[in-house]
Amino acid sequence: MSDKEIIENSDKATVLQGQDSTLTSENPTDKPVLSTSKKSITQENRSFSDRWKHNRFWLIRASYHVLRTIWIIVMAIGAFIAWLISLLFI
Repeated sequence: MSDKEIIENSDKATVLQGQDSTLTSENPTDKPVLSTSKKSITQENRSFSDRWKHNRFWLIRASYHVLRTIWIIVMAIGAFIAWLISLLFI
């Protein structure tokens, strides 16, 4: 342990003598390596409805808009009925 003695600085930091102070990396470019492509990552993160909304086939896009419109109408009718029932039981 003669060449690697531990010396304490005045700031209470320990320094090893005889060692190189530079850090080495296994990756020489220092850039992260991704195992999958960027397109497949964004494809995995998109929701089902978002994929239907931005699909390249017009039939799927149209069915998304029709089903979404039906869903909004059903929710509006349900909210109105719930509002009427809440008025009756005040």
